[in-house]
Amino acid sequence: MFMKEIFFSNLPAGIAVIGLVAYFFGMAIVFITNPIKNAEAFAVKPVDNAGKTEIRVYYGGISFALGAFLLYLTIALKTPVYSLVGGLFFATTVLVTRTIFLFVDKGWKCPYTKLAIPAESAFVVALWVCFILSQKLY
Repeated sequence: MFMKEIFFSNLPAGIAVIGLVAYFFGMAIVFITNPIKNAEAFAVKPVDNAGKTEIRVYYGGISFALGAFLLYLTIALKTPVYSLVGGLFFATTVLVTRTIFLFVDKGWKCPYTKLAIPAESAFVVALWVCFILSQKLY
């Protein structure tokens, strides 16, 4: 089965997984190539060169690994549905954790938070819509 056929086998899930993989690969490129500038945009600042490496590893390396794993899972199982579920676990957990600690850490007035909450909320809602459609239509 070709990749095109796999992604079209369940179009809502396929679209969501393509979006997830593009997001994770994009994050990997951004944080591996320019870690300090991009981390500071996320309100993260390393204290020394080891911190710079950690940004590359955890924001860049793990983002690449997540994208690659979702792509592998889709191809290996010949369906994008399970990769979408994995992406839902990740994105929903990040949003819920951010929302809880937004109050604990009193970060609701921070510029990054004002961007992250609506952007992540829209992303999670879009993934859930794709998941629901993937279950109802296929």
